[in-house]
Amino acid sequence: MRHIAAALIAATCVVAPVHAACKIPGAKCLSPEKKAAIPRYEIGTQLPRGKYQVLLNTEYFGLPATDGSFWYFKVKRRVLKVRPDTMEVLSDVTRIASRAVW
Repeated sequence: MRHIAAALIAATCVVAPVHAACKIPGAKCLSPEKKAAIPRYEIGTQLPRGKYQVLLNTEYFGLPATDGSFWYFKVKRRVLKVRPDTMEVLSDVTRIASRAVW
């Protein structure tokens, strides 16, 4: 008797496909969040102020020290060399930084 009851419970607990759950009246339809696109800042474009992290201790990342005419910014998984007064992207130095620690 236990085996029959277990078989009946298992048969009724079959999980419906996700898209079918949205067709049930009164059910909330949840969809996965879409990942935001990673912005690609090319050389010559401007970086928005206050949005990204300035890299300090650049020697740790294998980057040459800055003389103040440029700073390094971490933009997602990239490292950009940026002029601080205009926030203009001078170059992408991710490969240099990747050799050290990244």
